[in-house]
Amino acid sequence: MSISAVYMALIGIGHLLAPVEMSAGAIPVSVASTGLIAFLRHYAALFIAIAAMNWLARNSAPSAALRAILLANLIIYGGGAILDVWAVFGGAGLAGLMPASINLIFALAFLWSMRTQNLAQGS
Repeated sequence: MSISAVYMALIGIGHLLAPVEMSAGAIPVSVASTGLIAFLRHYAALFIAIAAMNWLARNSAPSAALRAILLANLIIYGGGAILDVWAVFGGAGLAGLMPASINLIFALAFLWSMRTQNLAQGS
């Protein structure tokens, strides 16, 4: 969970400081209006909030709250992987496979964490 927290914090800072560049070419710099840039920066808050949640929960004992956090992360990263692959097939280019791979690795890690938490609780 610590690695995910650092990763999300870096992604959040990237969206805050360079929102157009973090769009991975989906939004050309030449057409990025001030309003669009401000809108894209909103994603920074989401990523930084997830980073904070994961950092604060990193040493938590198995519990229903931790399971909810693990499930949320599984949805975030699993959904991200699916959407990245969908974008590649939609013509976004093969560069989208890198974030898809990263998201898939995190999704599998959170799935494994959920499984081990279930074993620790005996359920």
